[in-house]
Amino acid sequence: MSLLNKIAVNLAEPQERMLQDRLAYGLAPKMLPVFEDIHAEILATSDPQNQFALPRDHAEAVSQYCIDQAGRIAQLNEAEKQFQTRLAHAVDEAEERASILDFARALGAERKQLQSDRKAFGAWFDADAVVERFHKRVGERERALAHGIERLGLIVADAVAIDPMLVDTAFFIDLSDDLLSHMRNWRGDARVRHAAHTCLATIAARIDHWPFGVWFEDVLSATRRVCLDESEDVWVQCAAYDALLALSPPSIATAIGARLNQRLSEKKPKAADNELFLRRHLVRLLSGNITLDEAFPVVLSRLASDESGAVRQSVADVIQLLPAPLAAEFCIALRDDRDPQVRASIFADVPRFLTVIPPADYATHISRVLAGDEDEFVLRIALDAACGLAAWCRQQGSKHEPIITEINAAIANFQKRRLSPKFLRWADEANERVWLVSDIDALEIAATVREVTHDQLEADIRPIKPLAQWLPETPEKVGRVMAVLAQTDFGLSLRTGRKPSIQRGEWIKRRLWRFLFEGGNSATDKRQAHVHTTGRHYHGTIIAPSARMAELAPTKVPGEPLFESKEGGWRNYLPLIDQVLSSLDHGRAMQLYTSAGITDINPPSGVWKRMRAFLRISKDFANLAALRNREPTEFLEALRAFGLEIRFRGYDETRAANPEVTKFFETEDNA
Repeated sequence: MSLLNKIAVNLAEPQERMLQDRLAYGLAPKMLPVFEDIHAEILATSDPQNQFALPRDHAEAVSQYCIDQAGRIAQLNEAEKQFQTRLAHAVDEAEERASILDFARALGAERKQLQSDRKAFGAWFDADAVVERFHKRVGERERALAHGIERLGLIVADAVAIDPMLVDTAFFIDLSDDLLSHMRNWRGDARVRHAAHTCLATIAARIDHWPFGVWFEDVLSATRRVCLDESEDVWVQCAAYDALLALSPPSIATAIGARLNQRLSEKKPKAADNELFLRRHLVRLLSGNITLDEAFPVVLSRLASDESGAVRQSVADVIQLLPAPLAAEFCIALRDDRDPQVRASIFADVPRFLTVIPPADYATHISRVLAGDEDEFVLRIALDAACGLAAWCRQQGSKHEPIITEINAAIANFQKRRLSPKFLRWADEANERVWLVSDIDALEIAATVREVTHDQLEADIRPIKPLAQWLPETPEKVGRVMAVLAQTDFGLSLRTGRKPSIQRGEWIKRRLWRFLFEGGNSATDKRQAHVHTTGRHYHGTIIAPSARMAELAPTKVPGEPLFESKEGGWRNYLPLIDQVLSSLDHGRAMQLYTSAGITDINPPSGVWKRMRAFLRISKDFANLAALRNREPTEFLEALRAFGLEIRFRGYDETRAANPEVTKFFETEDNA
């Protein structure tokens, strides 16, 4: 910008801005290149001396651009009609080609393009090709027209905000009666009609008073008519309701009521889908303007009890916009809804609900669902919400400790229902997450581990010296925290000592069992350029296996963690054979920390016993791996036969361990 331009900017009135800035206002940065060509056309057709001006001047320039686009589209349509007439009456091929070339010229083809078209006759260029070009040209102009009208609404709204008397001028009347009226009834692309209603809504939202009379009644009547027209494009209907709200809030309740009187089940599939989309939009529209009219809460209540669960569910998406009493009423209705998707929706975003629902009441909703609901999806979302509420309460301070206690009790009561192994596993994970936010030291340990591992690559090892202050006294708490973090991430492996270090994921290195297995199982379909002699190695003796990383189906390579649908996980509390071999490698006890508890793996004492167990397990690796997935109890007995001691224990003596886990570890000695 030159010095003279800077002076002009400083001396300009505050309302004056560049036309380019007004055109770009409100658009996301990534969308600016999409409309760059249209903005360039508008700037090119406007007066260069009027680039920096009041919004009224820019509104006139943009409105003239829109009028020009509509005129150009009309010319293209007229040229197409003449072409079709001439083509239908052509008597020979020469006349047909002449009509096609003339139509191409009318579409904007210049001499070079016409020469290329003439040469393409008989190859690809014919009447269908030029008609396709016509539709492309019309589509380009309609796109420019729709965007121009949408931008015009913002500019005129700014002009009205500066000069409210603009609505009484001939310019505004002509804008509404001529341009916008024509655009609302556009027979082509629905985006033009959508833009017209959006333009009207944007302007109306900035007008303090309307010049009531025949003109206003015509606008209101036309908008209401579109709101009730089910044959109209659904996006246009949504924009019409937005405009009707800005024009006359009392009118919208009546218009919505007329739509709600029609049952979705009685409509054809496409009409029902459109109506469903519209009703969800109306829920958002009313929720954001609930205080504008006393009839809005009544209409919203009708939508909240709609026959479609998708409409009822949308109430949960906007509940934070409602007054607290109305939000509490809807929350109870949603919690007891017949549709599980709707019931789960009140637990999908805990912080948003807590803006209007007291945390104690929200905890009550969670407790009631965990105590009585039977749906798998609802219960899993409710458990996740319980953890989210506990985390929120911890952030707010000690005043919400009773709520955390209530959450713990609700999860404990849910575990007593023993609906399935899957539910018990989810309850274990939820218990551990709530425990983590309830323990100050555990939170500090978790923050330390996250700081070190948040950007750590898989199998990478990093020192984690701050853990040295907790490991001598509370190693179990460290492992327990690692297990919570591993619920949704790679597994973690910790090596203790004066300089503790942590590994995220696992090493993949040479393993004896893989040599033996591959040597005895030749096949022609093995992956090429891939090492077939590797297995898992573990860095330390405190391991928190991932709760999520598992194979969904058996693989040709044995020993991989396999997802069990009955339990909803891969039984990470049962040691993998590679973990057993790593324990024999280290010659020390290894602990597996999971949400269920701690699995202790104690190798036999003595180098020769460990070596003998290592060789026997490596030789029988495939059979043991298959036994782990089929018969866990027999698998553990087989490992004990090699001299290993494998035990399981829960974290808290006051809380019974998961019976679906402990049953695998029961022996005659402790039964």
